[in-house]
Amino acid sequence: MDLLFISFVILSLAFLFIIIGQYKKIQFLEKQNRKLKMNGNKDEWIAKAREKLETVGNIKTVKYVREETGMSLLEAKQFVDSLEGNR
Repeated sequence: MDLLFISFVILSLAFLFIIIGQYKKIQFLEKQNRKLKMNGNKDEWIAKAREKLETVGNIKTVKYVREETGMSLLEAKQFVDSLEGNR
C-alpha cells in the first residue's frame, strides 16, 4: 500500500512539472505571437496607437500597447512617450 501511494505521489509530481513546463511554453509562444502580429502590420498598428493616444490618453494607450505587443511596462511607456514627441 505504501509503495502504491509513493508511486502515485511521484507520478503526480512528474505530471505537475510537465504541466507547468507546458504552461510556460504556451506563455512564451503567446508573447512571441503578439510580437510577430505587431511586426506584420507595423504602420497600421502605430496609427492605431496614435489614435488611442489622442482619444483615451497616455495610460490607456500604454495598456493597449502592452496587450498588443507583450512589451514590458517600461518599453510600452517609452514607446508611447516617443509617439507623444512625434505629434
